[in-house]
Amino acid sequence: MTGCTFNQALARAAVALRDERLPARWPVGIVRDIYGRLRFAVNAWRPLSQGEHPDGSPADARPEGVYPADGLQRLTEAAATLDPYATVPAVLFRDDFSNPASLFEHRDWHHTVVTVPATTAADGNEVPSREISIRLLDRQVVGQDWLRTARYSEQGHPPRVVFYGLKGGVGRSTALAMFAYRLARDGKKVLLFDFDLESPGLSGLLLPPERVSAYGLVDWFVEDAAGQGDVVLRDMVSVSTLAENTQGSIRVAAAMGQGESAYMSKLARVYVDVPSKNGPQSFADRMLKITGMLEEQEKPDIVLIDSRAGLHDVAAVAIGSMASVALLFATDSPQNWQGYRQLFMHWQQRPEVLRQVRDRIVMVQALFPESHQVERASRFVQNAWDVFQELVYDQLEPGVEAPVDAFTFDLHSEDAPHFPMRVRWNARFQEFNPLLSRSAGGVDDTDINLAFGPFVQEVIDALPGLANG
Repeated sequence: MTGCTFNQALARAAVALRDERLPARWPVGIVRDIYGRLRFAVNAWRPLSQGEHPDGSPADARPEGVYPADGLQRLTEAAATLDPYATVPAVLFRDDFSNPASLFEHRDWHHTVVTVPATTAADGNEVPSREISIRLLDRQVVGQDWLRTARYSEQGHPPRVVFYGLKGGVGRSTALAMFAYRLARDGKKVLLFDFDLESPGLSGLLLPPERVSAYGLVDWFVEDAAGQGDVVLRDMVSVSTLAENTQGSIRVAAAMGQGESAYMSKLARVYVDVPSKNGPQSFADRMLKITGMLEEQEKPDIVLIDSRAGLHDVAAVAIGSMASVALLFATDSPQNWQGYRQLFMHWQQRPEVLRQVRDRIVMVQALFPESHQVERASRFVQNAWDVFQELVYDQLEPGVEAPVDAFTFDLHSEDAPHFPMRVRWNARFQEFNPLLSRSAGGVDDTDINLAFGPFVQEVIDALPGLANG
């Protein structure tokens, strides 16, 4: 068997681990490095050569937990079929680390489902495609946070609503602004985070230039790396004039501070790990840290997060570790469904990750048209259900009654994640400035309620603590 591709390598490695001759006592994991190369990992001691014990004692005194030599031989032979995605050593053992727990107890081990394509056996019989579950430690340069989840919203934080879209231009930030306005009109204290760091725009939408705070989120990231994040903390939040005539307030933590002249230089340093006495702090750790610090400082009733679009680490942290509800904006286009299919497939292959995120994501049909609404609404629901049914919902055998806790929904279940909230398209919101009065070309409550009223109410209803507050 000769060279293989990235996908084929993991499938071949998964098949090798089904070899019944491997000792069942030591489950074998797979480590994939940043280049895609694979190693097997066994939480045992490397087999002894020449019958020696590591400390020189006789072979019959060797310790418990030494992996059999024939098992190592089979794994080594399997690794040889993975070229160019093989590397040495082919198998990692406890002996290879001064602190074995750093590998074998790493938090990023995940049960991953690998699809093995159909093949023809040596005897000419067809072997159908099948799925094999493996333990995988995937070392990625970026994207690692799509594999990490936590329910921080259930640990004393205010509700957090994440606004996310695979593509820009779907009205995500406008919907966030209008939702914030409605909450402020209802007397709520709203805190907004502009985590769309590569394309900051929330401050321009909600703040006159003179209202922008001295420092932005990017300033905090670079100052915190230098050990002085507290220096900028008090000057990071601005008051939006959008809420001036409401009973509540809208306060904005913008990506960029006022008079910024070195944003690109700072942005280039945001995502690096930062040393600390407890080990490196990742960007995800620090994103959670600043969010919690500003929540503690501002005491909001609700937090709204404008996430980076696309398959970016910022979105991974926001959806996987911050959201009470994550609103997934989309238009009914092949590009949107293709993108969401890739994201959901990534989660589906890691079942424990999927179980953590799937009950807090909700589709939003953005720019819902004024014409042919019944037809277009039906088509969006069908396309969304097709993707969710295949990749997100539990797979049930035909004719088998669904368990009580099964995560599955019918096509027309309005409480299902695939059944979208809708933001209506309205010509008055094209190139609109929410800070302008209607007489100056802006919009008023009538326009806002027409375009966003049902959407806003559905989001509020999805947050019982807020709805009853």
